[in-house]
Amino acid sequence: MKITFLGTAAATACPLVFCRCPVCASAWKTGGRDFRRRSSALVGEDLLIDLGPDLMSSAFTFGADVSKIRFLLQTHSHSDHFDAGHLITRLPDYATVDPLPMTICASPETLRHMSDALSLEEPGADLLSKDWQDRLRLSVRPLRHGETIQLGNRRVTAVVSNHDPLDGSLLYVVEEAGRAFFYATDTMRLTERAWSLFKARGFAFDAVAIDATYGPGTRGGGHLSVDQAAEEIARMRAEGVLKENARAFVTHISHEGMPPHATLDRYARARGLEAAWDGMILEI
Repeated sequence: MKITFLGTAAATACPLVFCRCPVCASAWKTGGRDFRRRSSALVGEDLLIDLGPDLMSSAFTFGADVSKIRFLLQTHSHSDHFDAGHLITRLPDYATVDPLPMTICASPETLRHMSDALSLEEPGADLLSKDWQDRLRLSVRPLRHGETIQLGNRRVTAVVSNHDPLDGSLLYVVEEAGRAFFYATDTMRLTERAWSLFKARGFAFDAVAIDATYGPGTRGGGHLSVDQAAEEIARMRAEGVLKENARAFVTHISHEGMPPHATLDRYARARGLEAAWDGMILEI
């Protein structure tokens, strides 16, 4: 399984547009792995996790042919993860030539909020209606916690997140050819429902990407810090949810309390994780 991290930043990206803090100043100067777009990931060539606002910049920079996307796993509908303007271009009105049929998977709440955002781009648009799905050349698959769906040669299982319950936020397990990848952003501490699901299904992950919005010793709302992410990964190892040689990565990284990438990576590695970066390719 090939995973490309198209973006590894939190909602504000990094550096922030108007920020003059040391982290952002360093990112403007050094670029490279310190420059982060909003979080998104591509599995293989055809499965996208989150249709975010930086998708086209990332695709161009990292050579990802997004015209091949056939499946979209949407974690939630917040604007840093879902850009309705991208989706609306599938309409014939935009002269998009022969878009591949696409399946969108998300919670019912997320799908409803995505539809609301779509209607702001195109009055009357309704992602939940068969007519509009036909016009957009897509199908919609609502998912709840614990549900598994077959997408091509992959199995995808939805896992509850406590990031925004009103939006029905989800995390995803992607399985392919005996390998398993757990994408866990955005979230706070994993719920006991999630841990129970891991045990009931006998999941053993080859790789995990976990939310680490805040830096060492920093706390905020709705997300994990890098220290809390390390504690979640340590529990996964202790409970056998990770395979022996599994790799764990922090992603969804903000400027709040964060050092530059190289320092963050050293800090994370001392705690059993690594720091992902934009354009990183993971083969498992």
